[in-house]
Amino acid sequence: MKSPLSSPPLPLQPRQRLARMPVSSPSRSMRKRIHIALLVLLLLGFACDRDGNTARAAPPPTPKPSPAVERTLSEEETARLLPGFPVHQIPARLRQALVSMAEDELVHDGSPFTLAGCLRDDRPCKEEAIRGLSLLLRLLQAGARESEALATYNRYYNSFASRSEIDLSGAACTGPENAAVTLVEFSDFECPYCDAARPLLKAAIAGRNDVRLCFMHFPLPGHPHAMSAAQAAIFAHRHGKFWEMHDLLFDNQRRLSDSLIRSLVEQVGLETKALVEAVKTGELAQLVDRHRNEGLRLGVQGTPTIFINGRKLELPLTAEFLQLTLDDEIRWRANGSSFRRAEP
Repeated sequence: MKSPLSSPPLPLQPRQRLARMPVSSPSRSMRKRIHIALLVLLLLGFACDRDGNTARAAPPPTPKPSPAVERTLSEEETARLLPGFPVHQIPARLRQALVSMAEDELVHDGSPFTLAGCLRDDRPCKEEAIRGLSLLLRLLQAGARESEALATYNRYYNSFASRSEIDLSGAACTGPENAAVTLVEFSDFECPYCDAARPLLKAAIAGRNDVRLCFMHFPLPGHPHAMSAAQAAIFAHRHGKFWEMHDLLFDNQRRLSDSLIRSLVEQVGLETKALVEAVKTGELAQLVDRHRNEGLRLGVQGTPTIFINGRKLELPLTAEFLQLTLDDEIRWRANGSSFRRAEP
């Protein structure tokens, strides 16, 4: 009997033959356009669901519009209502909405004051109120409705008190082992949104010694080559070649096949015969399953899903929001696992 990945190609996974569907590799300009489009969809909250299909979390119900016609606040009026906030950054069309949210929403540090109240009374919560309002403004500018922005605001800040220990056994990590912040990505090599997230995560840790990134495998059933790719990546990891293999698999995700995966293994300087033997033991598949089961335990519904020191990222996956949440995590830790500052 011929071994998996022998010639002619057989599947990496036992009991399931993977369909071979050659796809032409897109040109560099086409790939760039596709990448930009995927980044936009990431911003809107799209991801690959458990079946490998594109999915977006259902937005909260749209509130009934008020019968009154809201007037546009002037910059001067907005500055009076939100003293200390950089009101020049607020587009005219969003001033009333932001002021309304500031008047109604409590500051996220646990103080019994609204965002606007913290600003007007110059309380210790003023700094956090400015950061919270800045987050709401960014969400509105990204296209969120008021109800969506408020729901995201609350999910995000509530997540700081809701954390889980993540078993990173067998995970490939880059960055200092003793980094203050660990980013964990549950990913699928055939998920286009995971590919779009790749440069964002790489940039988030670049030049920092306080953040590391760990990769967890979460191949989706609807992606026929994802399990094979994950096993090949683990094999490469065992030989110190994970991140090279990681990039090659994503670069070629639109045309993955067993024969191409074997070729990529050779490209990083490893022997396909050794890969075949490793696959036959079942150890690689077992580790993939452990990663996937860990994700399911944590409530992972699709890819990419990001955790920061054990809390799920509840913001759109963009460079700006990644930087914001990393800064918030550092501040939260430095302040004794809290955003609240003591009254003078």
